[in-house]
Amino acid sequence: MPGFFGEDCLDAMLNVDSATPSGMVKIGEVAKVLGISIRTIHMYEREGLFIAYKNRSGTRYFSQQDIQWFVELRKLIKSSISIAGIRALLSLIPCWEVRQCHFLSRNNCPVIADQNSPCWANTEKMCQESGQECRECAVYGLRFNVSRLKDVVDIKIKN
Repeated sequence: MPGFFGEDCLDAMLNVDSATPSGMVKIGEVAKVLGISIRTIHMYEREGLFIAYKNRSGTRYFSQQDIQWFVELRKLIKSSISIAGIRALLSLIPCWEVRQCHFLSRNNCPVIADQNSPCWANTEKMCQESGQECRECAVYGLRFNVSRLKDVVDIKIKN
């Protein structure tokens, strides 16, 4: 995974307390380190750009990979790609191919029917192919490929 911040750098900047799940930090700490508001992180979640890990009481926690994804999102936004544009790019990830879904299952696939959002953002009609948690799915892991699309099609990012 390409990094703006190295893993050691993130460790040094983040305060991980003993009450949090292993290796994860709370939303306020993430916002502070990245210089963005908590409301911005909530908006990214509402827009389907990522999946937050929540404990039973609803407290959001983030892994280093989540934080790196926020860095990538900020780069995409800075390069003039809108939230809707990022969501559209994420929706192009062919989850049915990654998950090797049976062709008959595709007829009922909510992602094929709704091509405006990535599969993990479709909370009303989740994939029935497996009981796997979306955060652990290989399709969700491919979101980092979206930030590299510009390299593939040779579009220059504004700095």
